[in-house]
Amino acid sequence: MFSLRLTRWLLGYVQFTVIGGSMERFLNQCARAGIYLWDIRCGPACSARVPAGKYRLLHCCARRACCRLKVKKKAGLPFATMGLRHRQGLIAGAALFAAVIWVLSLHLWCVEVRGNRTIPTAEIEAELSAMGVAPGALKNAVDPHVLQQTLMLKFPQISWLSVNTRGCAAEIELEEGTSPPKPETKDTRPCNIKAAATGQIIEMTVYTGTPHVKKGDAVVEGQLLISGVVEEESGLSVLKHAAGNIMAETRRTMTAEVALSRTEVRPTGRVVSQRLLNFFGARVPLTLSARPNGTFRAEGRYTRLRLMNAVLPVSVYEEKWIEEKAVPVKLTQRQAVDEAKKIIEKKQKETLGGAKILSCEGTEKAEGSRLIYTALVKCEENIAKESEILIK
Repeated sequence: MFSLRLTRWLLGYVQFTVIGGSMERFLNQCARAGIYLWDIRCGPACSARVPAGKYRLLHCCARRACCRLKVKKKAGLPFATMGLRHRQGLIAGAALFAAVIWVLSLHLWCVEVRGNRTIPTAEIEAELSAMGVAPGALKNAVDPHVLQQTLMLKFPQISWLSVNTRGCAAEIELEEGTSPPKPETKDTRPCNIKAAATGQIIEMTVYTGTPHVKKGDAVVEGQLLISGVVEEESGLSVLKHAAGNIMAETRRTMTAEVALSRTEVRPTGRVVSQRLLNFFGARVPLTLSARPNGTFRAEGRYTRLRLMNAVLPVSVYEEKWIEEKAVPVKLTQRQAVDEAKKIIEKKQKETLGGAKILSCEGTEKAEGSRLIYTALVKCEENIAKESEILIK
């Protein structure tokens, strides 16, 4: 019903009244002429509606029925725009608007990447931009198959990728695969087990080889712990790949130096921001502030506008310049010790790995404009280290 009313409004219609004569004869004449009428009302003043293009044909039917017609109302798009026909500027503007919309529809204005977990979105977008897939690119220049193959070669961790163009948006949907575990290769080369650090053995497990130490022994770095030379029951000696875990209590000395007087770059509190509107590939400044002179740290952020989960070809880029200044800083002994402890903790993670730290005792000493912090770290770790037996 709505579509019928819309069609009548688009084509236009005329509402008229029938004066004098016979209304029944007039309707019969219209039916014989194939003229469709609707909203027929009979009463003291009979009325009906007819398409605008058929109204002139009703005069012949009215003469045969000895009646007259009087227009009561004209409605529809043709009558609503009648006053605009002589305004050439509006017609030209409408034509130009339609042409601009058609030209814009030939380009891509949104590029969206979905499904990536470990691969940064910025890297994928940079690669797409290098291939010509960026806001403003022609849709006909985008070949989904070539794009798919190139991206999968560039990023081997992608297991599945699909390129879809929907309207003026390009959607890159991908799925990252999991790399298969590397097969464990058992090393069968003859080797000894030597001490990787100096300490006292607290637990010892020998899988292959001849042990040369026992639980409770003190060993030094490089000392032979398990020999790969094994004597068989027949009396012959053979070379094997020695294996075992040697847990020992070790002590490490770590040193950290912290300058008590130094120069640090700190923000002054002055921040200059600039906003740009990216509209269909054009960058429109929203603020009048320019890039300042001096020492500044720049930070940028893109905000993409969405409408019902659809990315619009409009984004806001905000760039901030934070002023920084080099200022002299003097640390107290307490502050220097706290900073030195953080350095020692970082060294422990780098050098000791999975070792269990039992205790850490530190001493500090000030020498001129620096503080030297020495830490004695007591830990429990596996000191077994393979040493290949070279055979000539």
